[in-house]
Amino acid sequence: MGEVFAADVSRIRQWQTLMGDITGITDNVMPDVDAQARSCAGRAGQERATAGELRDRDRGEHDGSRKTGTSMMQAIGRVFRALKVNGSMIQGARNDAYDTDKSGRH
Repeated sequence: MGEVFAADVSRIRQWQTLMGDITGITDNVMPDVDAQARSCAGRAGQERATAGELRDRDRGEHDGSRKTGTSMMQAIGRVFRALKVNGSMIQGARNDAYDTDKSGRH
């Protein structure tokens, strides 16, 4: 006798919905971060001796934050898409098995 495979499609769909909600919330994070960074650009350091150094450091920190944030947003999007594909594949397999069983074919 073959092994039994079981999956709770409703739970996968719940996670898919949750990740979709998170994706919707986080989609504008990086544009918001960029807008905030632009709003205070040029304010780093009032004295000429330190202003250039501080601006360079601020720019570097913003670039690093942007790369990290973009990577995180991409990862969230990929998890959402993976859950969507996974749920659809499992639902399709379940539907096929049900149709086969219902028709009496084995």
